[in-house]
Amino acid sequence: MIGGGVLGLSAAWRLGERGADVTVLEKDRIGAGASGIAGGIVRNYYRSAAISEVIRRSVELFEAESEAFGFRQVGYVAAVPRAQVDDLRAIREHHERVGYESELVVGAERCREYLAWTWPDWEAEVEAALHERRGGWADAMQTVRHLGARARGAGARIVEGVEATGFELGDGGVEAVLTTQGPLACEQVIVAPGPWAADVWTQLGQDAEVEVVLNGDCERRPLFSYLKAQEGEFALPGVGLAGSAGHEAPVVHLDQAGPLLSDRDGRTLVDGPWGIYFRMGRTGAGITGGGLPVSLDDPPLDPYGPDNPAHAAESSFGEFFTSGLAAAIRRFRGRADQWKQTPAGGIVMHTPDNYPICDRVLPNAYAIVDSGHGFKMLALGRLAADDVLDGGEPLLDPFRLARFKRGETHTASKGPYPWT
Repeated sequence: MIGGGVLGLSAAWRLGERGADVTVLEKDRIGAGASGIAGGIVRNYYRSAAISEVIRRSVELFEAESEAFGFRQVGYVAAVPRAQVDDLRAIREHHERVGYESELVVGAERCREYLAWTWPDWEAEVEAALHERRGGWADAMQTVRHLGARARGAGARIVEGVEATGFELGDGGVEAVLTTQGPLACEQVIVAPGPWAADVWTQLGQDAEVEVVLNGDCERRPLFSYLKAQEGEFALPGVGLAGSAGHEAPVVHLDQAGPLLSDRDGRTLVDGPWGIYFRMGRTGAGITGGGLPVSLDDPPLDPYGPDNPAHAAESSFGEFFTSGLAAAIRRFRGRADQWKQTPAGGIVMHTPDNYPICDRVLPNAYAIVDSGHGFKMLALGRLAADDVLDGGEPLLDPFRLARFKRGETHTASKGPYPWT
């Protein structure tokens, strides 16, 4: 297993449970990539029906060991403008089909009343709100560490500080993994490399472009593209997200049709659609959240995370995010110069339709390409392990590589974010 993030560790856990002899190679330490600095949001807010059951199973894993994962089941609310009402209706139908509880509210006045139960000073006008009461957020590194403990408990070896640098390929696929400490022979290799997928893909002899059929037209596209996730922690002395009863508020995803005006001076920050997501901070004080990502061309991935200037949120992000909060909830208005900000960010890699790839790419080599969704998909790694051992897992059929050429890409939402 190459990669010590959420998906690699959850797959190793399942493989160990089923009696496989597993070694996890992590070039740094487990969680050193995207998993360890993730915002930790757990939600089933996807326009594609195929992912709903995977997320339902993932949420069950968080629920079963909520304390160990640092999972706070505070709920998740998506609030959207008129153009996205049909998206929420479709997502609600997906939830009903797989037995995942959620509540849909439609209509501006009904939404305002519904949201005001938690935030009496809610201001943003929305036409629909979808409340997942089983959603919430989990501590990123606590989740990674617990998955590591689970994998070790099932018999997997986790080797940190050893990098996989390539593969010895033969007629049967991978004969050995080349590492910084020498070759490692193996019968099967599973790669779950997160943002480093493009490098591993090339090392496995695979084409970095793919034929994509859309509306009957076929074109070649890069299989991997990059986005910079813009996130951070924000604190406003004496003001927080606590609801009217003082309880911990749900995670919020707010989309708006636009424009977004600066809370500092009223100028237009975004002329068209925009969105933010936010939750209460770890201690209940402060706010953790993010906004629209930035497209990048071939960014440097190492070192990974906020220590790399190329990964840090744009200088304009803080004003964007706090102005979004001010547009959403009245208590934050007129306080632009009072915020304390700690910007964060990281690079995420996306596929052409922004959904994962789980597939065998060589006779004995299997790839899990998470497309930036890994943290909330604990079950995806476990399903991939079953896919490898059993020679097939029907729940993963919609995530095969061939879907692009067959014109079976996943449904996109009308929202401004690529990952819904």
